Amino acid sequence: MTQQALLVSLTHRLQQADIPNAAFEGKQLCYAALQTDATGYLLHALDSVSTETADAAEKLALRRIEGEPLQYILGQWSFLDDTFFVGPGVLIPRPETEELVLQCETLLRGRCAPVIIDLCGGSGCIGLSLQKLVPQAQVYLVEYSDDALRYLQKNAAHLGLDHKVHIFRGDVLRGAGAFSGLPQADLIVSNPPYIRADEIDCLQREVQREPRMALDGGEDGLTFYRCFATEWNSKLKEDGCFAFECGEGQGSRIASLFEDVGFHSTITYDFNGFDRFVIESRSRKDQL
Repeated sequence: MTQQALLVSLTHRLQQADIPNAAFEGKQLCYAALQTDATGYLLHALDSVSTETADAAEKLALRRIEGEPLQYILGQWSFLDDTFFVGPGVLIPRPETEELVLQCETLLRGRCAPVIIDLCGGSGCIGLSLQKLVPQAQVYLVEYSDDALRYLQKNAAHLGLDHKVHIFRGDVLRGAGAFSGLPQADLIVSNPPYIRADEIDCLQREVQREPRMALDGGEDGLTFYRCFATEWNSKLKEDGCFAFECGEGQGSRIASLFEDVGFHSTITYDFNGFDRFVIESRSRKDQL
């Protein structure tokens, strides 16, 4: 069997199993089994594949067919042109969150050595990416899960930021008062759990493989935002901003929570047209 034939076989197996984007995912699994990339594959597409490699590729395909997320199988995923390690126990970085990071970069323009606090840091894709985009920033990341924390620390080291960022383990629902080492922030950013608890079991099977604690936003999906509005606003500088990712249809309810405690809200939309991001500040001039 050639590498080309292996790719065709993997793609066909995924298509038969009704895996979305089977052509793309077949390529990713093929490259992983061959321990190569797109360029290496093109250069050696007609080379023969060993029995061991073909068997390894079949095992990867079976894992995907059984519902394991592609990102977990590969062990890594791209986010804003950087590679982040991921696996069971940590939320998979998504394109919408890239949009949140870029909005945050805009909010921070003109600020000298801004302090950024990333709550529910997960893999670190938000806080670590902001540290790269705004090198003069002081970035603090807070994560509660031990599994996610391991990936966060690994990604910080992989990106060469482990000696620059500050990582805290703790439950953000205990409020800012539980974290004595955190300074006043120019920006508090978060992609917190926001799925309603009763909806999680209805999510696609791949999403259900992700950690429940990274998905479960409580009875109405707003548990974390409610805490941020009441227990974290004291950690924000007077001219600072909150920036959140949220679920479809949650924007106006989150805005109401913050407007009740004196903030001004801006809701923006993702590339699919959903109300995905909420920016909160005490002054309208700080809005996007």
